[in-house]
Amino acid sequence: MGRGRVQLKRIENKINRQVTFSKRRAGLMKKAHEISVLCDAEVALVVFSHKGKLFEYSTDSW
Repeated sequence: MGRGRVQLKRIENKINRQVTFSKRRAGLMKKAHEISVLCDAEVALVVFSHKGKLFEYSTDSW
C-alpha cells in the first residue's frame, strides 16, 4: 500500500510550519549534495526563510 497524496497548502500552526521547513530544508541540502557527488555536477541551492534568513549549499569549483 502506498501513501496517499498530501494536499499542498500553507501550514497554519507556526511551530509545525517551522519544524517542516527545517526538515525539508535539510532534505534539500542532502539531495543537492548527493546529486553533486553521484553525477559529478556543480550544484547551487539558495533557500530563504520567511524572515529572510539565508541558507545555501554549493559545490566546490576548482
